[in-house]
Amino acid sequence: MTPTAWRVANEQLSRRQALEAAGDGATEIVSTAQAMATPGDRRCQHCDLADADLSSQDLSRKNFREADMSRADLTGTQLINAVLHKANLTQATLHQANLQGADLSETNLLQADLSQAQMLHASLVKANLTSASLTQAELRDAALCSAQMHQADLSEASLYGAILRQADLSNADLRGADLRYADLYEADLTNANLTGARLEFATMPDGSTYNQGYVQPINPSQGCDQSHSESVAEQSEP
Repeated sequence: MTPTAWRVANEQLSRRQALEAAGDGATEIVSTAQAMATPGDRRCQHCDLADADLSSQDLSRKNFREADMSRADLTGTQLINAVLHKANLTQATLHQANLQGADLSETNLLQADLSQAQMLHASLVKANLTSASLTQAELRDAALCSAQMHQADLSEASLYGAILRQADLSNADLRGADLRYADLYEADLTNANLTGARLEFATMPDGSTYNQGYVQPINPSQGCDQSHSESVAEQSEP
């Protein structure tokens, strides 16, 4: 064997030994990288993606159930019909992300940036959106039952037909928001700023309708049943 071949063989052996010494930790990191890189594999459950740069990628229909995506950069990312059930997105950046039809039920979005995000028909049942930024976000027909939105910034957001039953909107900024036909039954609007908000035909916390002559909300609890949310998440299991 030539000296050069011997050196290369030693280097390869050293790298293999280093990976074996790292054990399961290295395996998990490699598996996560492969799950993100392989287009055909849509599963990334329990992945550690904290602080990851996933901006401007197409991650539609991918399964991030219970993944750690805290502080991740998802600016402009396509997450159409993605599963993010119980994922940790604390302080994540989702500015202008496309989350149409995504499952964000019970997801932790504490202090997340969802400004100008597209969340048409998204499920945010029991999601934690405390102090999150949702300014100019598109939330038409979204399910937000029992969501925690204390001190959230929803200024100029579209919540047309959204279901906000029992949601905590205390101290939320709803200036200029579109709440037409929204279902706010038993929602907490304590100290919420509704200056300039549109509330035509919205169902108010006491069950009354903002405009007289209207009886049923446009989306009566549709998509907010907890068993339905759990069944969607279970269907995403491999």
